[in-house]
Parts: sequence; structure tokens; C-alpha cells
Amino acid sequence: MKINKSNYEFYKGVFKVIWEFEAKYAKMDPNADFSPINVLQNWEKESDSLARRGLREGLRDSLTVLKDVPTDIKTELNSSLISKNFPSINILTSQIRNVPKKVLEKGKIKNLDEYYVIKEVLDDLEYEITESERTDLNKIFGEFERNYKEKNVS
Repeated sequence: MKINKSNYEFYKGVFKVIWEFEAKYAKMDPNADFSPINVLQNWEKESDSLARRGLREGLRDSLTVLKDVPTDIKTELNSSLISKNFPSINILTSQIRNVPKKVLEKGKIKNLDEYYVIKEVLDDLEYEITESERTDLNKIFGEFERNYKEKNVS
């Protein structure tokens, strides 16, 4: 998922809808000081780049967690997104779901975005991949970590 200066407000709007929905079901105040939207606004004052990275990670985490949400609740959230002219949950999550397949096809992780998605996939023992795909992803993941550390130590 690419979040840049031109689409930041759009994805922040998506994230706000999802956060308000999550807060409602968790019986939390969506405007509490610790809310991710308030945290983002503080980061925006500090650094646009930090805010974009934070939004990307927060949105990715929220979308990943949605796979465990009951269908009727997902349907309600989906309606809320669509009513505000945002993409459906399926369109948003498809950007994340295709990453393991793409990484397996390429045989490598190309950036930190893919790295974090693969990390989540590997940490989730119920994620629907075969054992051989899990083994291959583990090898690719380890190789990326070794190469990344070597590049950043020099």
C-alpha cells in the first residue's frame, strides 16, 4: 500500500472510519488522547514522513485484523466505508493479501512494507498458506533480514 502526500488524507479518512468502528465495538472513546487519529495528528506536526509511515502501518494492522472479525460486523464496516465513498474492505485488504504470493513468485522481499506483511503472515500460524510456502517464506524472510542488517551496518 503506497501512501504519499497526494493520497494521505484519503487513506487517513479510511483509517478514521475503521478506527471509529473498532472503538465503537471495543466500547472506547474514539477521540481519546491515545486514539490513532490523535497520534497521527501529533506526528503530522512533527514530520509528514513519520505520519505517512505511521498511517501505512496502522492501516495495514487494522486491515489484517479484520480477517478475524465476524461477517456481519465486516458487512457493517464495509457499508460505512462505501457510504463515505471509500473502497470496500475486499479492495483494501487485497492490497495486503497478494503480498505473500508476489514474494513467493519473486523469491525475495523487495522492501520493508513487504517485510512487515510477511512477518505478520509468518507470525499467524492460522494464515492460509501451505507448509512448503511457509518454509519458503521463512527462508526469504531470513535472507531479507540478513541482507538488510548487512546494508545498515556498513
